[in-house]
Amino acid sequence: MSRPDSESDAADPGGTEGAAGPEAADRGADGDSADAREPAESDPSDPGGSAGRFDRIGRTTRWVLGIVVVGLLARLAFLGHRVAHYDEGRVAWWSTYFLESGEFHYRYIIHGPLVQHVNKFLFDAVGANDFTMRLFVALIGAFLPLAALLFREHLDGDEVVGVAFFLAFNPLLLYYSRFFRSTLPAAAFAFVAFGLLVRAYDERSVRYVYGAVVFVALAFTAKENTAVYLLVWVGATALLLDQALFRTGGDRSGFDWARERLDDLRGRRPLADYVADFVWYGTVSLFLFLAVTLYFYAPRSPDTAAVGFWQAVFNPTLFPDLFDRTLDDVVRGYSYWFGGTTDAGCRKDNIIDAYLCFLGQEVHAMAQAALALTLMAVVGFLAERWGRVRSRGVVLFCAYWGFVSVIGYPLGTDIANAWIAVNALVPLAVPAGVGIALVADRARDALHTDSVRFGITAFALVLIAGYMAGSAGWYVYMNDTSDTNELVQYAQPADDFRPSMAVLEDHAADHEGVDVLFVGNTYVRDNPRDAGIEPRCSSIGNTLPLQWYVEAYGAEGDCIQDAEVAAQQLQDGDVDPLVVIAPNELETDLAPALEGYDADTHRLRHYGSEAVFFSDRSPDGSSDASAVEPRALAVGD
Repeated sequence: MSRPDSESDAADPGGTEGAAGPEAADRGADGDSADAREPAESDPSDPGGSAGRFDRIGRTTRWVLGIVVVGLLARLAFLGHRVAHYDEGRVAWWSTYFLESGEFHYRYIIHGPLVQHVNKFLFDAVGANDFTMRLFVALIGAFLPLAALLFREHLDGDEVVGVAFFLAFNPLLLYYSRFFRSTLPAAAFAFVAFGLLVRAYDERSVRYVYGAVVFVALAFTAKENTAVYLLVWVGATALLLDQALFRTGGDRSGFDWARERLDDLRGRRPLADYVADFVWYGTVSLFLFLAVTLYFYAPRSPDTAAVGFWQAVFNPTLFPDLFDRTLDDVVRGYSYWFGGTTDAGCRKDNIIDAYLCFLGQEVHAMAQAALALTLMAVVGFLAERWGRVRSRGVVLFCAYWGFVSVIGYPLGTDIANAWIAVNALVPLAVPAGVGIALVADRARDALHTDSVRFGITAFALVLIAGYMAGSAGWYVYMNDTSDTNELVQYAQPADDFRPSMAVLEDHAADHEGVDVLFVGNTYVRDNPRDAGIEPRCSSIGNTLPLQWYVEAYGAEGDCIQDAEVAAQQLQDGDVDPLVVIAPNELETDLAPALEGYDADTHRLRHYGSEAVFFSDRSPDGSSDASAVEPRALAVGD
């Protein structure tokens, strides 16, 4: 992949970046355009067959497609194995509520509405469980490497493959593409939107701009921090513009270069034509953005008299009211996230110590599960910035985007987590792809000329591949809830309690009376909520994601707060639950009243928070509790 710097001149951010003609002609055998010129190796007897069509796909594209297939398998394998995280359980519960009730409005505390809309249809089509809960995010992560092809006019073939490789197999990105959270969808949609804008510049085609607007809108419907992406894009663009004006070459000043560009544009078409195009294209783009965001953020209601999205579709006079209500919800949500608390967080007394704490946790997670991508991103950035006569704007833009995100996101977070690194690693995959391709290129060049250099670079490649495979196997699959795994957030249950609740799957539908009983003040509120996650009397801060499993198994819920009262009712047969859940310290208080139940202890958080699960060994012989309406009973200590 060795090539002269002149091959990248067309990508100069201060010159003619994106001129597809000269660069496509110079790219050589490493690029897709070169592949397209090679004769298809199809069977002469079947020139139009499937084999012939596949052979006409460029070498780079075939590699990327292969990476997507393997990445898809990596994401679907054991996708439902990990027990649900607190956040996963909360959003999944609201998705099932949307499906069953038909009611929806934007609840900013669980971030953007996109995943609820998608999972509503998934749950309806194939059922609600941990696999289907995570399927949408897994598919986004699996197909994200295809976005590398959007930069094929600016990257060599090996570099495109390198970008796709890191997007598919980086352990941190792999872990969070198997996690029902909107961080990866937002980052993925923003990355695709940027790639489409690059294609729009390459081909001078407004249809890519429209596509980018749609993906930006989807990113906003996934998570509110998409607004931060746009700000980062402005900053990265400013850096590239400064570079273009400062490094013009020759005797021209930056102002001279800019004046010549403007004069050239005015010489092609009248200024009024540019203004008219801007107004028209801007209007269409605004319409597309509003249409997508309104569809997902607008409330839904089964009440035909309510102001909801579908009521407005069939009665357009309701659209002003619908828009006002949606706008109020969005303003309230974004005000919460961007004008929120000034508490330091991370159990620190001031914002500086809190920032350093969150930054340290992010860096530890990246060192554990994204070291190869990070190091290759640094190598790629330095090689691009200092090792080329004219640096490529796309590579530098993504490097600026990613490095600023590493530093900036810990300032905006309020809880300790590793998923904020996703916002940085997705764009950093571009300079990382450049870096890994550079190392591979050096190894190839030294194969027959310098055995020492070849051995060193080959060892580096093997080390990177081995590190990524080992990290993925250990942290993504084998120890995905371990307290030694930096990717595991505190609200992730450390133990799999689902076997203790499995009796609900077979018997909750036919069981009369109480299905699940949580015991102790820790798990029960003093006063039930007026609405929200059921059972409404449960303390979701201490018991999620248990409510998700109660809902998924088709069980019901209720609460008893006092442990002695609960024990007495169990002893008297007033309640006959299939499962009883309580803080571990109440096991000796409840055990005498629960003969015939198996007792297991599970941790509901990353560490500590131990709960005892009593499971009925003989649910078919349960006593008659017809006096109690069917519900799951929660009791806290």
